Amino acid sequence: MDEFRLLELKEYRDRIIKKHIIFITLSFCISLLFAIIYFLILKYKNSFLFLFILILFHTPMYIYVLISETKHKKKYQFCMGITLVLILCYSSSIILFKKTKFYHILLYLITLCIYHYTEFFSELLFHFKDLQKDAFLIYQNKNWVFSTLSSFLEYFIEIFLFPKLKDIKILFILGLIMTIVGQYFRVSALFTGKSNFTHKIQLTKRKTHVLVKHGIYSICRHPSYFGFFLWSVGIEVMCINPLCIIGFTYILFNFFKNRIEVEEKYLIRFFGMEYIKYKREVGVLIPFININKEVEKQNLKLYLEDHEDETNNEDIVNFLNDKTEKTGNKKNE
Repeated sequence: MDEFRLLELKEYRDRIIKKHIIFITLSFCISLLFAIIYFLILKYKNSFLFLFILILFHTPMYIYVLISETKHKKKYQFCMGITLVLILCYSSSIILFKKTKFYHILLYLITLCIYHYTEFFSELLFHFKDLQKDAFLIYQNKNWVFSTLSSFLEYFIEIFLFPKLKDIKILFILGLIMTIVGQYFRVSALFTGKSNFTHKIQLTKRKTHVLVKHGIYSICRHPSYFGFFLWSVGIEVMCINPLCIIGFTYILFNFFKNRIEVEEKYLIRFFGMEYIKYKREVGVLIPFININKEVEKQNLKLYLEDHEDETNNEDIVNFLNDKTEKTGNKKNE
């Protein structure tokens, strides 16, 4: 891509970011004002009418984006971002201004909106030229959509059949803490890794790809995976969905176990002994996930095929000959 095109793309990205910040601020301020007038002053109780008012308010935003961004394919991602803010404002307003037994599911919606919007915004900042609709997880994985719907279904069935189950405050608080911590790890990974962070496993090393070991990556070598794991299970604990707690834990553990083991093979091929040393020092924080030493050796040999100048590297030679000190990870693998 030529320099002029890159400059033009950067200017467009900066303009989009400014628009998002303006729209987010307007949406929050006006939604809060509407909520105060609607619930406190007029003392209306109908939540669906309030949602209709918010949609009417957001409609001019959608129209403006669709008209002003006709030349760019990013307009649909922009509209999706506005929708997330709308749901976030609505759910927050109901929790703040109206007593409801469905506060678990409203918090669920809030966490979903925050998660998706931060994912989208990081793509906007660091991968703008590649920004597609799959910046939103809902487009990436149909299984994720199914699991989310099953979570909602279990919640509503249980709240009507076993309402006392949803009143276990200690589980709600535990789940909320897990969700917040998981979100922190995920967001920290996005904004520490920056352009090095991608949603798909990289099979070839990019010229700009570096091994990030500072910040949150000094605590956990796959903070985005650990964060998502803790966040997803935490939501189910927060909603007190026993079936989904078990199901999500089992499915996500197996998913991340397979993904991490595949990804780490390529990271050894990309960074060689540097990654193996990093792997020895920093854990995954998800228990029972690791690749054995023989697999490490095989991929280190593949690394040497592209880095012949390191063939006589003492650390590599010792590692391949099993002369390295046998030390486990400092943290749980």
